Formats: sequence, C-alpha cells, structure tokens
Amino acid sequence: MPVIHPSTQKPECWGRRAPKSARYPLSTSPDHLLSAITTHANQSPPHPKLCLVQSSFTNLSASSTTHAAKNGVVHACIEAYNEHHNLVLRPDDIWLAILTQLSSHINAHAATLRPRLVAHDGQKPLHLELELTPTLDHGAVARSMTSLLASTLPDPSLRDWFLPTFTTTTPTDTAVAAVALLGTMQKFYTYSWGTRCGIPAVRLLGAERDWRDIAARCAARLGAGDFGPEPAAWYRDALRPVLAGLVESFRAPGGDAARRFWAGVVDEEVPNGSGSPTYSGWITAFCYWDEKGVCLHRPRAGGAGGEGPVRLTMGEMPMGFGKVPVTLWENGVEVPTEMVAGSVAMRVRRWEEGGEGRGRDGLDTLQPESGWFMYYV
Repeated sequence: MPVIHPSTQKPECWGRRAPKSARYPLSTSPDHLLSAITTHANQSPPHPKLCLVQSSFTNLSASSTTHAAKNGVVHACIEAYNEHHNLVLRPDDIWLAILTQLSSHINAHAATLRPRLVAHDGQKPLHLELELTPTLDHGAVARSMTSLLASTLPDPSLRDWFLPTFTTTTPTDTAVAAVALLGTMQKFYTYSWGTRCGIPAVRLLGAERDWRDIAARCAARLGAGDFGPEPAAWYRDALRPVLAGLVESFRAPGGDAARRFWAGVVDEEVPNGSGSPTYSGWITAFCYWDEKGVCLHRPRAGGAGGEGPVRLTMGEMPMGFGKVPVTLWENGVEVPTEMVAGSVAMRVRRWEEGGEGRGRDGLDTLQPESGWFMYYV
C-alpha cells in the first residue's frame, strides 16, 4: 500500500490544535450519528424525531472515535490538510463520492435524462416479497433490489457500473452504492419490500487495479456522455485529472508528481475582513453539484469570466449522502420508511492500527466512513 508524503509536517493529534466537537460531533450510537448528519445537512432533516429501523454502524459506543461529517471524504481531506493529520483513503471512498454527486445531478434533470436511462413513463413500482424478521439485513435487501431494478433497465450493466468491486470493498460499501443507485433512479421507480398479502498519511488502500478501475468506469460512462453533457463536462474538466492523480499516486507514491498532486488537494483562503473561509483544490471535484443538482463550478456573478479555481465555503459543500423512500409491507400493513446512505463520518485512528498509545494518544489519522440507515417516516 503506497504512502505519499506531500509535506514534511509532523502529524498532529486530533483535537490538539482546536476543538472539533461542534463541527464534527463525536458519534456514540447510530441514532446520534444519523441525527448529527441530518441536522447539519444543507436540507431539512428527514424527520424531527427519527426512529431508527437499522444501520450499518453497529459498533459505535462511548469509546468510538467516529465523528459525524455531512461529507466524510471532503471534510476528512480538508481537516487532514488544514490540521496536519495523516489521511487514509480507500477506492470505495472516492467511488461513493462520485456516485453521490452523480445522483444529485440525475435527480435534478430526471425529465431530460429519462430517455437515456429507462424505457417507461412515470414511476414503475418495484417490490420484493419477503418476511420482515428482526434479523433481516436491509442493506442486503437493497442490494437485491438493484438486481430487480437492473432487470427492467434498457442497459442492465448500469448496475454493475454502480456497484464497487474493488479489493477493499465490503458488504457495507456495496449496500451504500446500492442505495445510491436506488436513490439515483427514484424519479423513475418506487421501492418496497416485505409481505403485502401475508406471504412469507495518505494511505491508498486496495490495489492499483482498483484505482484504474474507477478511472475506466468514469471514462466509459461519464466521459462517453451516457448521462448527458453536464456529467461529461464534470468528468472532462474536474474528475479525470483527479482520478489520474490518484492512479499516479498509487503507482509512484514517492514521486514528485504524487507530492504535487496531494499538495493541491485543498487550498484555504481566509478573508481579511468579514466572511467565511473558502476552499479550492482538487477536492472540489467531488463538490460539482449541490443537493438540488445545481452546478457549483459555474462562473459566479462578478467573476473573471470563469477564470481561476472554484472556491466554496463549508456551507456550500454538498452532502456526501443521499436518501430514498422505501415502503415496507408488514403482513399487509404499509409502513413508510426512508434509507440514508453515503459518506457520513470520519474515523479518528492511529496511523498504524494497534500501535503504541492509550486512550486518544496518537490519534493522528482520519479515514472517511460510509454507511446507511433506515428509519420510519
């Protein structure tokens, strides 16, 4: 696993320079994490009092080092850059960041993109008949739902393109990508499952082929214009050079190109007078659209004709997760729920897991965390 050293700074421990509890609350339970990310999202909370059905975050406790972040990938990179923390990234983290952004765009332009993606009008209902037992894994069901979805698509290979198969991919990553696919297609489908009629540093993990696979997937669909001109422009102008930099970083982590690439991940500009700090750098490639699908990389009023880097405030950065309505049928009773999935946290860890140190000593590394939730609405 390659390790890139963009600077000679000694890594700082989390919270050593400034308290982070307000911006990134420590999450001790799935309910706490869900509440934190929905409260701090740039959209209204899904529900004032969320009653959790299930979550992939089963190991959170008072001793956890997972902190809520509305976009785990983006905020982990920014915090690691600004506060001199090491950084660990998996191929899945970058791939899910791409899927979440693409989902925002497709949902905002569903009418225009419909002929490219589906062959039916309106919303086609998709249902899986199964028993809602206490041990049912709703993440696994979401993965199964994508198979049913693919069977109705003019191009069933879209499912395979969405779902990650990297050397680092876990069942949770596949479930998160599955929910992302369902959410991306929610203007064309409704989803339900159950019984309706009573019937039962920067450390790049993975292998080089994983990172090349991300680049190839994006070139094949985004670069080819399968989702329209705006995603093609996203790939051409923002995403392609970043993916090339990630591949080069894995191939030659000690090279000058890798160091230059990671030195450019974030640039913070703090105004002299009033106003919020703004951020540019290649991390903004994963902030191309806001939650409503509005492009954030367009020239701004009073700008110099679109010249210069994109600069975003923290408040302008989009969520790293999406949500999709799902109907459960429990012995003929309709139960409305929603699923939320994406990059929703940052885990604070030691650079070498299992190394020396007790308590929070030596926690100098951030790693994005992805997961999902299902809750009643």
